[in-house]
Amino acid sequence: MTPRRTCEWKALTASILATAGGLAPSPGNAQSAGSEFQGKISGYSNLTPGALEGGHGDDRAGRFGFLSEGEVEVTPQFHTSDGTAFALRAVLNGTVLAGRYDVPQRLAIPEVSAFAIGSFGRIEIGERAGFPQSLVGFTPSEIAFTAAEFGPESGTRLDPNGRLPTTFLDPAVGGRIDALTYLGYAARFYDDRSPKIIYVSPRFAGGVYGALSYTPRSVEPNGFTLAERGLGVGSGRFGSTVDLGEFENVVQSALVYNRRSETLDLSVGATFSHASAGKNAPPFLRDRDTTSLSVGVSATLNDTWVLGASVTYDGFSPERADLPTNLRSDPFGIVASLNYVAGPWIFGGYYQHAEAASRTVEPRRDRVDIGEVGVSYFLDHDHDLLGAGFYTDLKLYASVYHYSFRSDGAAGSGDRSEGTVFLAGVRFSFF
Repeated sequence: MTPRRTCEWKALTASILATAGGLAPSPGNAQSAGSEFQGKISGYSNLTPGALEGGHGDDRAGRFGFLSEGEVEVTPQFHTSDGTAFALRAVLNGTVLAGRYDVPQRLAIPEVSAFAIGSFGRIEIGERAGFPQSLVGFTPSEIAFTAAEFGPESGTRLDPNGRLPTTFLDPAVGGRIDALTYLGYAARFYDDRSPKIIYVSPRFAGGVYGALSYTPRSVEPNGFTLAERGLGVGSGRFGSTVDLGEFENVVQSALVYNRRSETLDLSVGATFSHASAGKNAPPFLRDRDTTSLSVGVSATLNDTWVLGASVTYDGFSPERADLPTNLRSDPFGIVASLNYVAGPWIFGGYYQHAEAASRTVEPRRDRVDIGEVGVSYFLDHDHDLLGAGFYTDLKLYASVYHYSFRSDGAAGSGDRSEGTVFLAGVRFSFF
């Protein structure tokens, strides 16, 4: 992890995890420090104005909007005298996007689960995202090897497939890009929030740990929606997309090696996913299995330079049977990122290329190239804006995101969209 993320991890570990692997008492509890029952509240709020130049159609006149997102996580806890912890966690998320097409608003419970932590590792069951999403609360995950360190650490992010810049695009284009950009960043289904059981091993002496999850059926990929309205449909120029339906027997796994020294923090790992298409899958996926593999490496030099590279290969999955021969090739993606940390400042960026068969009704092949650079500054140097016992962060961030998207059809016809999104925002988080 980066120096900044290492600091956040240590702060949250001190608040949530005891040295034996259980849960520590949190501030503000009605019980005394020696009580077996405690409660923990964490949360964040991100406010991001953005402007688009380029794009296609009416977007070429420019588009301005803002995304407001807030989340609160509640974790009641019970821990035994031997350090084993049992807990529940529930997350409430509220999102408002104001822009040219619509004003989407959503209130949801994206995750709710029960888990146990001890010398055996971590076992969790419930509505939960997969890998490389955060495994504990709002902490960054070591299973993600490339990142835009200058952006928000959770929620809608500036990372590859983080979906913050694409919210300012025509939904028809932004959705097509979002469907591609997991390639290079992670294995397929990594962000599926369906009921699942997860096991994370303890970190062994050699610096190796693993994770495994199983989802019977991806019935609620976006969590439990409490309220939703005003969702934009976007321009029809890029074609209507196909609902891929539910997937069954989704298995995800990860294996990571981490080595830390005074001058180098090195992580190398792989994530794997496998699933079967459900009964309501479109004809080109019916009765077929999908298999996805992602590998990556990240290195932090002298707590300053953070380098990352990762690749995803979906060639093990069947291609669309209705795709013309001249448009067939194995789905894949690559990402390379570089970040520089100087005290409260972070400068960085990444490049991504991804291509795969489109999810549109008409068989097409989509390609996207993305470059992003950004900067952030931490205002809260003492991390105590909520008083003793809570760790807080107040962060300003800005970025420039440029994309070039191309979609090729059977008859040699192609649609293109190219544009630049300018973002500036503020994030407050506490745990």
